[in-house]
Amino acid sequence: MEFVSGSGFVTGRIVALQIKSGPSFFTHDDGESWRFYPEEKHRLYWERFPVPVILVLHKPNTEETFWLDVRQVYRSGTQDKDVGVSVPKAQEFKVTSRTKLFDNAGLIGEEFAESLDEVLKVLVTSRSKNVSFPLSFFQLFVNGLTNIVRSLHFGMDLVANQVELNLVGTQSEFGMAMGSEEHDFLFRYIEFLVSQDLANVDLGDCLIDWNDRKLVPRFVAPLSSRGRALVRLISEKEDQLRSAGVLVGSDSVRIAQEHLCQMVSTEHDMERVPLIAEFERSIVNQS
Repeated sequence: MEFVSGSGFVTGRIVALQIKSGPSFFTHDDGESWRFYPEEKHRLYWERFPVPVILVLHKPNTEETFWLDVRQVYRSGTQDKDVGVSVPKAQEFKVTSRTKLFDNAGLIGEEFAESLDEVLKVLVTSRSKNVSFPLSFFQLFVNGLTNIVRSLHFGMDLVANQVELNLVGTQSEFGMAMGSEEHDFLFRYIEFLVSQDLANVDLGDCLIDWNDRKLVPRFVAPLSSRGRALVRLISEKEDQLRSAGVLVGSDSVRIAQEHLCQMVSTEHDMERVPLIAEFERSIVNQS
C-alpha cells in the first residue's frame, strides 16, 4: 500500500500488509489488545522485509479491523517470539490517520521542497537557540559527509565534535549543554533528511533508538540522487563566493568534503583481545 497525498502526489512511501481474517485470531483477549502468535518463519520474514509490515486482524461480518507494525516490533529487539505480539484495540483502521499508518515508512508531515535552493536555505537557517549548543542543520550535513561524499554519517560523536568546535573562542563557561529541546532539534534534522529525500535513512530503525532506547540514533546512510545534487549545489555556490572574494581558503579545503569515520579504541579493548582469541580457540576445539 502506497501513500498518496491529497493532491495526488505519489510519495513512494510503501508498507506491506499481512491480513488475517477470522474468529480464530480473536481468541486471545488481553483486555486492551489482541494477542497474535505467528509462526517463527513468518516472524523472521517480517523482520527482514525491506518495508514496514502492517499486521491486520479483521473480524468477519463486523467493521472491526485492528493493525500493528510487526516489523518494527521484531526489529526493536524487545519482543519475545514465544509470547506473540499485542495488537492494540485502539489501533483501528477506521479511526487511524494515514500518516500514523505510514510513520515507520518515513512519511513526515513536512512539506516537500522542490527547489534545492530552498532546501539549502532551511539547512542554514535551522539553528539551535541554546548558546551552549551552537549548531545548525547545515553543519550537521556537511560535516557528516563521508565515504568519498557518497554517504552521510550522524551520531552523538558528530554532534559533540561540531558543538565543541563552535564553542572555541566563545564566552561559554560550562561547555556543551543539552536538554530535551536540543534532542528534539537533532531528531528534527533526521526528519528533515527523510522528508526532503536527501539520504536513504531507515527512519523506522531511528525511531527504535529514539522511542524505545531513548538514544540519539547513529547511522551511515547513502546519499540519494537529490542529496548528491545538493552537495554539487553547495560546491557551486562555494566557487561563486570564492570568485567574488567572499570566501578565502586553501583549494584543498572544501565546505562539502569527506570526513573520516572510525572506531575508537577504549581501555577495555586490550582486555578483550585475549578474550576474543580464547573464545575463537574454544569454538574451534568444540567443532
